[in-house]
Amino acid sequence: MHLSKVLKLKKAQPELDFVDIELSTDTPLFLDPLAFHEGRGRFAEQCSRDIEAFFEAVLEAAGTGDWDLGVRLLKGLREPDEIQMGFSVGEPRGRGVGEKQAEIIFEAILRSKAVKSGLIRDLNDALMFVPGIGPDKVSDITTNIIRRHLIEYTKNQFALLGIEIKTYMPTGLLWDSVASDWVEGYDYIPVVKGRKILLVPKVFVKYAKDFSRLGQRYYDGFVASFIRQRELATMGRLVKLREFKDGSTAPHVYKEDIEREVPRNKDSVADFSVQNPEVYQRFKDAFFKHNPVSVATIIAAQGGSFNEELYSKHAITALAAIPPGARAAADYQSFIVGLLHFLFYPQLSNPVLERPINDGRKRIDITFDNTAETGVFARLRQDPFFVVREVMIECKNYTHDLENPEIDQLIGRFDHRRGRFGMIMCRDVRDKKKLIDRCADAFRSQQGAVVVLTDADIVDAIGRGYFGRESRINEIIKQQIRDSLA
Repeated sequence: MHLSKVLKLKKAQPELDFVDIELSTDTPLFLDPLAFHEGRGRFAEQCSRDIEAFFEAVLEAAGTGDWDLGVRLLKGLREPDEIQMGFSVGEPRGRGVGEKQAEIIFEAILRSKAVKSGLIRDLNDALMFVPGIGPDKVSDITTNIIRRHLIEYTKNQFALLGIEIKTYMPTGLLWDSVASDWVEGYDYIPVVKGRKILLVPKVFVKYAKDFSRLGQRYYDGFVASFIRQRELATMGRLVKLREFKDGSTAPHVYKEDIEREVPRNKDSVADFSVQNPEVYQRFKDAFFKHNPVSVATIIAAQGGSFNEELYSKHAITALAAIPPGARAAADYQSFIVGLLHFLFYPQLSNPVLERPINDGRKRIDITFDNTAETGVFARLRQDPFFVVREVMIECKNYTHDLENPEIDQLIGRFDHRRGRFGMIMCRDVRDKKKLIDRCADAFRSQQGAVVVLTDADIVDAIGRGYFGRESRINEIIKQQIRDSLA
């Protein structure tokens, strides 16, 4: 059974920021350390710093030959069952680094030419060249290193969903990047069906098949190709004449000869890469990029299917069924937060409930990390005035138009660190010119930009389908910003 069902969330994967795990088995998805390195937003930055600090500590221990320190650091990478991802069949089980494995891996690092040459700089490099480290191991290593941040993320998501975590327990080992060592602590961690659970943002995971084929892609597409081209260009010793049916011949380099020259194992491929670092760099430039998996892929990884057209129709109908006004404010807010996940994934992620306030206006304040790589949110982050690292959002289930206090309320949360942009979700706007003038006044006074999205805007975007949804909502936002500038 999925976590959302057990917690009775009344939300499906498209409406959740995290992977809706299946509790009875592991999901064939992996945490991708590269996603944090490339990612945007406070969560990704925190995780990236800790991952880099851990790997630097291990490499430094290897560089100084400090066996005890290196093994102790690696032994801290214990079996993480909390996220329930990987290749396990049946009951979830982690694949952490045990004591014996820690010694084997550190020994491999110590004798690795790729480490000594500086070719290995991060976990993805280790996946390519260090024996004993596979895709599942990289994911589990990553989980251990960022456990502190996953705990905080999980608490934030439970707070957003209105679920209290009552279990205060040992955290297990936490990586302290300042001390460059493992520490232990206590924190609130949810226990579901007798099992500790940590949630993982879906924007940072990778499908198992994509992760596990990196070595094959490197060898076939880059190593073998380079050797073949080099041998043919120089008429090297691997070149043989290939005879065709018509009796003609042509120089050719056979696959089996390439594999005898550079066997398909990590040590041999590492030696080749040390001698030809430009080949590995071309591969990294081409493939060491994180592309967030689609909602459909996450659901398919668990054996399900996702019909976006059907879901969109259901969402539009459900939105229309919520009446405006204070009585339905909580229902509207809950529904809109879920719809934002669907509408803006993977541009926005890691929602945090800022100030749950019930002051008669039924306000909910949420902040999303701006994780966009393209589109309007990416441009807003790069803009020297807006600098939108976080997107602040408020929901208003009003029966009347927004007034100046609502605009000012959102603007009051802008600053140079978080950015100068926010959105208000509301049901309708009758006097659009008046609203545009209010938002324009805010921009002219150098306070920032406010975009107002109504039910009609949401229905318009969702109705465009998978290929048109993102471009339409981006255009709506850009047009409102242009109106404010006019």
